[in-house]
Amino acid sequence: MGFSAPLYFTLTSFLLFVILLYFFRKQYEKRPIPSVLLWQEWMNEFEAQAWWKKLQHHILLYLQLLALLFLIFSLVQPYLEKKGMEGDHFVFIFDTSASMTALADEENTRFELAKREALDTLEQLSDQAVTIIVANDTPLVMEERKTSKNEIRRHLEALKPSYSTANLTDSIELAKSLIGEEQGQIHVFSDNLSKSTDLLFHENTTFAAHNLGGELPNLSLMTFGVSRNDEKVIGVATIKNESKEPKEVVLEVYGEDEKLVEMTERIEPDETKTIYLENLSEAKIYHAKISGDKHYVLDNEQHAFLLDESESTVYVHENVHPFARKALEIASSQVVHLTSKSPVPDQEGVHFIKGIPMEEWPKGPKYIFLPMAQSPEQKVELKGEISFDQNHPLLNLVEIDKVFVQSAYSTPIDGLEVLANKGNVPLLLEGVHDGYPIIIQTFELDASDWPLHPGFPLFLYNAIEHLTAGQELLGYFSPGDWLEYIPPSDISSVEISNATGETVVQYEDFDQNLQLPHKPVLYRLIEVKSSDTTEKFLTVMLDDEEKSISTEESFSLSSSKASKVEEGISKYDITYIFLILGLLVLLVEWEVYRRAVTN
Repeated sequence: MGFSAPLYFTLTSFLLFVILLYFFRKQYEKRPIPSVLLWQEWMNEFEAQAWWKKLQHHILLYLQLLALLFLIFSLVQPYLEKKGMEGDHFVFIFDTSASMTALADEENTRFELAKREALDTLEQLSDQAVTIIVANDTPLVMEERKTSKNEIRRHLEALKPSYSTANLTDSIELAKSLIGEEQGQIHVFSDNLSKSTDLLFHENTTFAAHNLGGELPNLSLMTFGVSRNDEKVIGVATIKNESKEPKEVVLEVYGEDEKLVEMTERIEPDETKTIYLENLSEAKIYHAKISGDKHYVLDNEQHAFLLDESESTVYVHENVHPFARKALEIASSQVVHLTSKSPVPDQEGVHFIKGIPMEEWPKGPKYIFLPMAQSPEQKVELKGEISFDQNHPLLNLVEIDKVFVQSAYSTPIDGLEVLANKGNVPLLLEGVHDGYPIIIQTFELDASDWPLHPGFPLFLYNAIEHLTAGQELLGYFSPGDWLEYIPPSDISSVEISNATGETVVQYEDFDQNLQLPHKPVLYRLIEVKSSDTTEKFLTVMLDDEEKSISTEESFSLSSSKASKVEEGISKYDITYIFLILGLLVLLVEWEVYRRAVTN
């Protein structure tokens, strides 16, 4: 047993004070009596009594002394010591990155061992507060200052890998701010937190880095890509050998479901080898994988998209300004000028439109010159300077701020991104309408000198490239990325499924962007319509940092005032026991006094 405030033992002097009060209390009253014979007989009997019966005459004194002693023990805050972890607040930080899914032994992954170590640490705690932080790009506090072991255990067991690179630095800073100056410990469960990391802690804080896993051999498909060259498809794959021995690696490349390449390469220890793949059969999606590695399989596969680099047809509708027609012919060699009698191709190429009502717009990417026919746009005279988004690729080298614009029209579509504006009036807007990319120019070329600037045909070229970017192939994403998605009006729901056809996530509400799955594989984005469905493809890729499973040694840091992790002792406060005993003794003392007065 120990005492947190032994100074209060000095109050035991009050016990002597109570005893002195008993010495000076009034014991007899003077009264006239007929004889003292009975008193003498009683005194003789009292002297002959046993010592323990004599004590009964002072029971109130003993009860009062005992109650006072219990209260003094409560003030000194007694506690029991047991082996465990010392501290008032414990923060568990979890690295949920992809490398934590690597096998640490023949059966368990590093992440499973991390949860097991956290549960073992939890069992050594008594009633200390526990906070759980997941080290995402923005650290996520799962639970804060919880004391229920069952609740904490339930959250620890429910943790899953996020596959994205862990932000341990910001997570540790967050943990430090949560603990503050109180006695606490920070435990990081990771695989590669280096001891050389610049870590500074409060003198009351103990830090422990649990780096799970050992040095295991690993083969990593670092990069894989395909492109078209002189009407031939070529590919490049980069493979790294992280082991200390040479490895024989089997590389397989598939186009759609057909195996195109199978080859074996010898890679020396710590060597990164580049393999060139020539004359691949044409496909939209290529799949490369390597074999010979069982400890970490997430970096053994990659998907690559073959983008269609053929030039899209540009359809210029009847009322488009002649200056714009000439600039489009400079920007593209596939320009088709339409008349009122020409059939309008649907969902093909990119359309440049002016003077056509919105309900008659063809499906597909569009560039809209305002005003539209019979439309409610209001013409506004412009004042002030032109401001624009300098980082947007559409405005690269365009110098739109040097253009004179006299007037513009209000846009009929909400939710578009403003690329340039004059005053508070947008001049150029970009976004998605009815499921297709769209650019709106709110001013007429007759009210501007833009066609005289060299940036005008350059902007139209950028617009064509932007509007005709691959739509069936959505591209490459990191784990848990957000996809900007505005569906066509006839889409009821969107499903994202993996290669086996299993639906991973489904959306029916499109008020926000869609969050993509975390596991790095190829996904299908299925747009569900009333009559049919359409499919688009995307791939979630590992971050470059997660293509290695190298580890660091575990370590701990503590100041002189903070106990070392391995030498920690848990304190179990028993103050409440003495408080309860003191109150019980006071109740007994009151009952004894009441009966004495009554008798």
